Amino acid sequence: MAKRKKHPDEELPFVALMDTMTNVVGVLLIVLVMVGISISSSVKKILSDLPPITVEEFEKLAQQLKEQPKDTQTPEDVLKKTDEAIAQIKKLTEELKSIDLTDEQQKVKFIDLEDIRKKIERAKYDRDKEKTELDKLFAEVDRLKKLLDDTPVFQPPPPKFVRIPNPRPVPQGAVRENFLIAGGRVIYLNDRAFLEVVQREMLKSRDALLSDNHPKITSSTPATSIKYSKDKILAWVERARIGDRTLQVKLVPVATSPAFNLNLIPIQGAGESDQDLRNPASFFQRAMRKFKSEPGKIVWFYVFKDSVETYLTAREVADSIGVPVGWQIYGQSFYAARLPGVVYEPFTPPQPDMKIQAVEIAAPKEQLD
Repeated sequence: MAKRKKHPDEELPFVALMDTMTNVVGVLLIVLVMVGISISSSVKKILSDLPPITVEEFEKLAQQLKEQPKDTQTPEDVLKKTDEAIAQIKKLTEELKSIDLTDEQQKVKFIDLEDIRKKIERAKYDRDKEKTELDKLFAEVDRLKKLLDDTPVFQPPPPKFVRIPNPRPVPQGAVRENFLIAGGRVIYLNDRAFLEVVQREMLKSRDALLSDNHPKITSSTPATSIKYSKDKILAWVERARIGDRTLQVKLVPVATSPAFNLNLIPIQGAGESDQDLRNPASFFQRAMRKFKSEPGKIVWFYVFKDSVETYLTAREVADSIGVPVGWQIYGQSFYAARLPGVVYEPFTPPQPDMKIQAVEIAAPKEQLD
């Protein structure tokens, strides 16, 4: 039997398979070459980065490696120790669960939310209260600033020129004419005339003013032995109403001795003002001209603290007329002088609260300026 001839088309699948396998092998070879090249490059880079080492250094390192102690533990020993540690941890965990924490919990102070809320409310209240007070203070500051803005600029008064004093002693035997300057008024005291009137009127009523059971007074009775009744004298001076249009006489017992002060008290509106003093027809200027014409007369001013300006005007007028003048600051708005020759009884000296050592201070000398 003749052999069947194969058809050429039946060989095609095998040829294609061989081509494919050849291609795959080729690609793999190419990849293998590229990987080898990459590994070679990496090795070269690693080797190039390593520091150079000599044979002696290598042998030294090898010797150190041999001398290091070898770990005698086997993997089985490591696993055994690991299991023992895990068992110990479980045991401690169970013990912790069984511990009584009651005492420790009682010592712990838990946060009380209600208490914190109250504290917050209190703090808010205090804050609002302080804010209200601050608002009031700011309002007061604004008010004061407005007042300051509205306050007119202070204009000082014009300067007042005062002559510098030239102290000099009072002439021997000079007769003083006293003036009281108080309440912005200048009042002529004429104290010698008032004193004479009081003494004359008391002499007329002397027998009625003596103290009770006083011996009869004769021409030989010393004046120092005459004792008056304090109450009778005070009642008598109230009835007598001694005075003039400017001054009223009043007798006042001295607290530290059985004597009286003669007080000359200005009547309301009496005396002359600054404007009156500058009038040539005023009583003050007429009196100054009269005193200048009388040899040995000097003028003395008792100046109360509220009338320094009035004194300066009076002094200017007196200086212009040429009258010798002296002055002093006076501690009261009325004039007071001791009434001589009048002693009353009974007298009880005041009891001091404690013993005080007496210190005598000399009075300043009176001088004209």
